[in-house]
Amino acid sequence: MHWKVLIGFFLIGSLHSFSQKIDIEKVIHANNDSNYVYHYPHRIMVQPSFFFRTNNFSLTDIDGVGNEIIYKPNTPVKLGFSASYKWLKLGFAFNLPSYTNDKGETNTFGLYLNTQTKFLNWGLDFYLVKNKGYYLANPELNVLGWNERDGYPFRSDIKALNIGLFTHVVFSKKFSLKAALQQKEKQLRSAGGFAIQTGISFTGLKSDSTIIPYSQQEYYGGITQFTSGSFISLHFRPGYAYTYVYNDFFATAIAHVGLGLQFQAYKLKGSEWGVSLSPTFKARFIVGYNADKYFAKLSFNFDTSSFTINQTKFRNGFVIASIGGGIRIM
Repeated sequence: MHWKVLIGFFLIGSLHSFSQKIDIEKVIHANNDSNYVYHYPHRIMVQPSFFFRTNNFSLTDIDGVGNEIIYKPNTPVKLGFSASYKWLKLGFAFNLPSYTNDKGETNTFGLYLNTQTKFLNWGLDFYLVKNKGYYLANPELNVLGWNERDGYPFRSDIKALNIGLFTHVVFSKKFSLKAALQQKEKQLRSAGGFAIQTGISFTGLKSDSTIIPYSQQEYYGGITQFTSGSFISLHFRPGYAYTYVYNDFFATAIAHVGLGLQFQAYKLKGSEWGVSLSPTFKARFIVGYNADKYFAKLSFNFDTSSFTINQTKFRNGFVIASIGGGIRIM
């Protein structure tokens, strides 16, 4: 029952926030400094890419007696292809056919939506990621007598759902996020600016039995009874963004550090709830080549947050790595 109430609260807040941002985008028109940012007149862009996305979670005994426990989904590298016309972008992706290993099969679904404007580099990001099936990534510390021939222990019953809606700004007309992230513009000179990201996120975690390996149960106490939890966080992250330019090559770093106010509902012996602060950190690094007709980039995105239940720190992390390029047609 708790998770239904929390998800309802999350969706109402997200829809309200989304409608406000769309109204703002319609009425605001502002340009970057043309000495620092060039806007490409091309309307059609075609982009192939290889990318890897994963969502890991870990548990750490705050007292420092038990070992850290890390779970990861078995997510493959994918090949993607997208095409854009003006503001509309459509794409698809599929798993590489040669992808096989001994870490089990994760059923996964991901939806990612974003928009980026010129006004203060304002943008909006939405994601929904659902995974079923995780493997224990460090069995050498948590399974007695384990060796590589045994394979990685796989838990098909572990399910995780992550939903997030975030908005961000960078306070500089000399800096372009469109140039760094989408290559719809070009950064002509090195520049940066103070950044802020705010948003709301939901994390749901569920399993049929304890997620604590048997060898660690004596160290983790009451958390061994954890089988489900729903967590809503309100985030505020100040940060900084900077792009270094050398001819047609560029390197961009964006970092945000902050706190989230988190509302918790989880099940141990019975249903419990709480409110806590959740430290968060997000970093993005992009290096690439951005010329008049062709462009290419390598990007890495890391996003993590943590919270505490019953002397145990939970850490929820996202990693996205990609390499790709594209061509401007007209």
